[in-house]
Amino acid sequence: MKRKSNLFVYAVFCCVLFYVVSLASANPVTIVNDPSIGQDPLTISGEVEELGNKPAFPDDEWIGSGYEITSYRPCQINPDDQGIMNIAVSITNRTQKSWWDLHYVADAETMLQNYDINRLNGELAFKIDKTGLNTPLISESITANLIFEPGETWVFVIQDYVNARGLPASALGSLGVPSVGDMASSGSIIAIPEPATIILLTAGLLGVRRMKK
Repeated sequence: MKRKSNLFVYAVFCCVLFYVVSLASANPVTIVNDPSIGQDPLTISGEVEELGNKPAFPDDEWIGSGYEITSYRPCQINPDDQGIMNIAVSITNRTQKSWWDLHYVADAETMLQNYDINRLNGELAFKIDKTGLNTPLISESITANLIFEPGETWVFVIQDYVNARGLPASALGSLGVPSVGDMASSGSIIAIPEPATIILLTAGLLGVRRMKK
């Protein structure tokens, strides 16, 4: 019985160690919610990771990206200027990790209409999902579970996208939210690495185990 208990504790330790090691070469950013107006509430805060294009981002935060014009309108209650394009952004997970709670954060030079309540670090932002008044997520290429899996491509829409520098919505090359002094970035993708859920699960199992004793 003692051996099984030791194996369980060892498994929990390995999960935590894997998570810590996976963050070792990452570039975490600290997110703060700022009061603002918008559609759906934003609850993400604290330290998360930023994902983006090479060469600015390392392999463990690398996403490929592209864009095209779309007629899809993710936020029906906000204006949709027919003279301004809605842009479908595709992002592909090039890392070996899964991610969840993905958000798009506009750089200071980027304007859009489908922003959520609260700014993130002072900038317009929205959660990439299909629920609420603002539903920017069009598709997940592997499993429709809001987990950004390795090799998976998501497509989401920015309504009435305008960038003062004329940069495309797929220019996700910044470091920091918002990017400072990066003339080649129009926005950021922030997310939480999936191993965090393993830690929560194992912590819960440990709690249940203690209760049974």
